[in-house]
Amino acid sequence: MLVITGGFFLVEIVIGYYVNSLALIADSFHMLNDLISMCIALWAIKVAKRTQFDPKYTYGWQRAEIVGALVNGVFLLALCFTIMIDSIERFISPDPVTNPLMVLITASAGLVANLIGLVLFHEHSHSHELDIESKQDNNHHHGNLNMKGASNVGVIGSALFIWLTPFSWRFYADPLASILITILIFFSAIPLVRQTSFILLQGVPQHVQLQDINTEILNLDGVISVHELHVWQLNDTKLIASLHVLIRTRQEYMRLSHEIRQLLHQYGIHSVTIQPEFNTDDVQDDQKVQVEGGSIQQEAQSTEDIQSNASTCLLRCIEDSCLENTCCHYK
Repeated sequence: MLVITGGFFLVEIVIGYYVNSLALIADSFHMLNDLISMCIALWAIKVAKRTQFDPKYTYGWQRAEIVGALVNGVFLLALCFTIMIDSIERFISPDPVTNPLMVLITASAGLVANLIGLVLFHEHSHSHELDIESKQDNNHHHGNLNMKGASNVGVIGSALFIWLTPFSWRFYADPLASILITILIFFSAIPLVRQTSFILLQGVPQHVQLQDINTEILNLDGVISVHELHVWQLNDTKLIASLHVLIRTRQEYMRLSHEIRQLLHQYGIHSVTIQPEFNTDDVQDDQKVQVEGGSIQQEAQSTEDIQSNASTCLLRCIEDSCLENTCCHYK
């Protein structure tokens, strides 16, 4: 598929500039984007499989595919801007398409190639129907191929109109088809940029309701409060969670830790970091907790006081001046 896409990109861009067809040039850059996206995907899949520990990248290269998809989406948006400017220029000062028949033949061949690619990916998806990642990847390629087919149809329509009609304004069909192709590319790029940006911004996955998780953990016997609960995506399939949980006694931690992990497992979260904190009502006001480099004062707090303040944290950074640099602000 890489060879077919790369070959048709070269054919379309050469013929597009040769016959002065902006619609064919726009479609060729659409082909280029697909070529780049496939190369990025192959590279990302390869580097994402690296499992050797790297102190510089503690999660390895598992987000390489997300970064590659974001680059691809940004490239598409930049391409839309360029084609739109050229199309507006053609409307102001139209240039004739010198050989619409050649445009028609090239776009028709491109449509056939896209149909062949669609059949190949359809067969590939059936052979991997138990692989979730393969299904998602194939659905993405199916969408791209369908959109490329639509852009080919637009180029074919504009070439037929220019070739078969005698109207003096028939050459406006070429920039019009270019704008339609730009709109198709734009509406495919926006969801891609939005989804990848959401993952890179550590957004909570849509199927995960953070408040529901918080409530279910609070309902576990022995849990007093939950704070600094974070859930985010490492990539398309791996979810990560971290939280602080205040427990009545140390003896209950292992049981509660197992129950919390079982609860999060139901949401598809399998990598969890739990920071336990312990509170007893009989702590004396002058009791201190020893830490490296000094000590911090631990104030006695009742269970009722802690439950009324969900942001209560007994294990903070050593100095109060560090509070503004924490991810959560305490009351």
